[in-house]
Amino acid sequence: MTTVSLILAGTLTGRTRALAAKMIGVAMLALSATAVQAQSAYSAAFVSQTVPSFIAIGALTSVSVTMQNTGTATWYLAPGDVFLATQEPQDNYYWCVQNNPYGSHSGNRVWLPHDVAPGEQVTFEFMVKPLGCRFAAPAPFRFRMLSEAYGTFGEETPDPMVAVSNAAQYVSQQVPAVVPAGASFQVTETFKNTTASTWSPSDGYSLAVTGTDNTVWATSNVPLPMAVAPGATVTFSAFVVAPTTLGKYNLQWQMSFQGTPFGDTTPATAIQVVAAGTPNYGGLWWARPAASESGWGMNIAHQGDTLFVTWFTYDATGKGWWRSMTATLVSQGIYSGLLEEAIGPPFSAVPFSPSQVRQTAVGTGQLTFSDLNNATFSYTVNGISQTKAITRQVFGQLPTCTFNLSSDLTTAYNYQDLWWASPAGSEAGWGLNVTQQGDVIFLTWFTYDADRTPMWLFATAPKTGAGMYAGTLYRTTGPPFNALPFDPSKIVATQVGTVSLSFTNGNAGNFAYTFNGVSQTKAITRQIFVAPGTICQ
Repeated sequence: MTTVSLILAGTLTGRTRALAAKMIGVAMLALSATAVQAQSAYSAAFVSQTVPSFIAIGALTSVSVTMQNTGTATWYLAPGDVFLATQEPQDNYYWCVQNNPYGSHSGNRVWLPHDVAPGEQVTFEFMVKPLGCRFAAPAPFRFRMLSEAYGTFGEETPDPMVAVSNAAQYVSQQVPAVVPAGASFQVTETFKNTTASTWSPSDGYSLAVTGTDNTVWATSNVPLPMAVAPGATVTFSAFVVAPTTLGKYNLQWQMSFQGTPFGDTTPATAIQVVAAGTPNYGGLWWARPAASESGWGMNIAHQGDTLFVTWFTYDATGKGWWRSMTATLVSQGIYSGLLEEAIGPPFSAVPFSPSQVRQTAVGTGQLTFSDLNNATFSYTVNGISQTKAITRQVFGQLPTCTFNLSSDLTTAYNYQDLWWASPAGSEAGWGLNVTQQGDVIFLTWFTYDADRTPMWLFATAPKTGAGMYAGTLYRTTGPPFNALPFDPSKIVATQVGTVSLSFTNGNAGNFAYTFNGVSQTKAITRQIFVAPGTICQ
């Protein structure tokens, strides 16, 4: 019963009420007849459509739909008259129609390209971008004509059964088997774009943790690092923080588009979380405050209670000069040992004979660590004594380094450590200090010049491929080691060649260089002075 009928029922009686009801009925029939006439005036038939069989999520794709006006009313382009609208449900945003705004809305309707008289056909040519407007439930690619005044009318377009996906094929990963509780560690995940569209970073692609244990790992989505063409692969590098509760947890990843997961998931990889080890001071250090004495530094390899320290500095003439120290733990955070200078065969000697290396004690050194990242370095060399405040040199994400984390060093994929020629000991006397932070290696090569005196060179080597790093080789001159103050503006770095590192596993690789016209390639391995060694992650 209508509102008017209720009012009449409460105020009229008898014949008056009957007459009023009859009049209302006639009026309603007239309104109904008008609506029917309007609806019959608006009618449409589907003619054809051009839609690809596959559309990638978020990919701009051209489509067309042709309809025929089978009614008696002209469809007008004028705003607010007739549109082509998404269906099932009506006006859904799943397909994200591009460049067709109406009022304050856009994404679910297509404007008429022109007025369409009865009997005429019209082709709507437009772009769609599935899930490009907002998150929406999947909907079929179906449309119907819509009048703002009279609603939808005519035939609905048939469903072309478009496959919408962003197929991402899992390729490979680097994930540790064991990590210390609460530690940050790096993983890499590689996926292949198996769609027909390029993935663009600006479109909202990322890598996200998934699976049953996805809440125990402290991490965030990793943005797509570059555009990925169809058929190409992309490697994501992510830093993850392990839970503080010991146990075994799965770590699993999947690609995401604007928050919606898609494609393959990585294998559910079980990671054992173990108790954190003692502080490890391995890495690259320099004067504190950072960069205050840029130009000299020291590399520390830390295994068990022993440090192998290589100090890179300059002699009285300004020539690059290195000394080494094997320092043992004397009390908590304090390590001391003899500082030694070495001479040996020239860097290019073939064969390099370790029997020709001569080491001479030139003083003593002590390292006192106040925390994991700060210390003092006290030394006496040839009667000269100094104490320097030092700190870690940070150029990327610092790894977590742990002694005795695993006996299998081949599984490591952070290569930070002390390296020498392979087989171990075959060319004792020279070596490489590898400091890796993220996907960048800072390399210092301690060896001997043509006159057999100590010489060191360095390079910054970014990652160029799986297990591969390359950069420019430099040699420096600078103020004497005991200069006060030590003036970094007097450091002169000269480009002298190139260097590359290619690792076949976590404990084997090749060191290739060209220096002053001399080129060589040497097999290298980690130098283990306290078994089983240290792994950085």
